[in-house]
Amino acid sequence: MLKLVDKKELRNFSIFIVWLINISGFFGILSDQKDFFLSSSPYVLTLTLFLLVINNSTEKRFLISLLLIFLLGLIVEILGVNYSLFFGEYQYGDNLGIKIYDVPIVIGFNWVLLIILTGNFAHKIFPKSIILKILIGSAIMILLDLLIEISAPMLGYWEFAIHPVPFSNYFWWFIFSVIFHLIYQSNTNKEFIVSTNILVIHFLFFGMLAVFL
Repeated sequence: MLKLVDKKELRNFSIFIVWLINISGFFGILSDQKDFFLSSSPYVLTLTLFLLVINNSTEKRFLISLLLIFLLGLIVEILGVNYSLFFGEYQYGDNLGIKIYDVPIVIGFNWVLLIILTGNFAHKIFPKSIILKILIGSAIMILLDLLIEISAPMLGYWEFAIHPVPFSNYFWWFIFSVIFHLIYQSNTNKEFIVSTNILVIHFLFFGMLAVFL
């Protein structure tokens, strides 16, 4: 009979993998193999989300909330790209993989990933206040987006028609973050160690790219 993987072993393995692929990706993007590493972005993001989810919970309520965030995130982005609603006029590049109505499917995964990361962190700091968890989680989303927007065009992820990025992008990013956090914070079981490692990696990865690209 196969022995179930120990939770601590799974956690340590997951942390090792996400650090490994992101450190490799950072130096790969700065190398002459940049195109290869950038084209692997959707697979890295999908793997990261998978490791994050299996370290959190497999409860039906948890998975349903993630599915809802994924679908709503995609719908919002499709409306944004095709009708210039909410965020401003922008288009996605080719380095994020397969698209549906001009929006990479992995962008829906990205909404889920970031909500889990910021939601778990905010829950750890303010475990008893749903309002603070939602507001702090959404504020961290804004900070991260500010970093990502600096290098996103150079990475072939997405680009706005006007520069600098319009205020509407950050305003609606915050509004939808609040809505998605409200959905997510209905879950009681939240993992902290793996999600915090990935959150730190995101800030370091995009912060360093903003400096060196």
